[in-house]
Amino acid sequence: MMSGTLMQQTLTMNTTQTSDTLCIFDFTGKRLAHATPLTLVFDTDAILKRSDSGTVTTHLRGILAAHATQPEAIGVRFDKFTDGRSYSIASRLREIGYTGELHALGDINQEIVFLLRRVGFTHFHIPDPGTATLAPKILEPFNGFYQAGSDGTRAQWQL
Repeated sequence: MMSGTLMQQTLTMNTTQTSDTLCIFDFTGKRLAHATPLTLVFDTDAILKRSDSGTVTTHLRGILAAHATQPEAIGVRFDKFTDGRSYSIASRLREIGYTGELHALGDINQEIVFLLRRVGFTHFHIPDPGTATLAPKILEPFNGFYQAGSDGTRAQWQL
């Protein structure tokens, strides 16, 4: 349980958040009034700590194959802001051919939207920043890339 002082300090440190309300933004940074219902929500711990043998990629392929059609929208939960495993799951889903909407859920904020886009996320459930669109510097803070990304970007030398 957080003390009142610690909670106050934690809330005031995030100056981009205007409320505890979550908003959904798409790949272009536009706030959405409604989102596609999620067919699946992947919990990182459940995916990585499963009892069957085989790779994460093989496991994800099996989950997708169990559906008659490709799920229209999948969510991947971030338990902690600093946990990179959800990035890996998103990247693996794109590598095995998943082309639907990929929603980032949980402990994320607008400062990491750029990184989420690079691994293939298309939708971001983040605290309300108080704007209808995300700033261009949030979506594309750099002029170029050193490597290709799951978002279709290429490195300068690959152009």
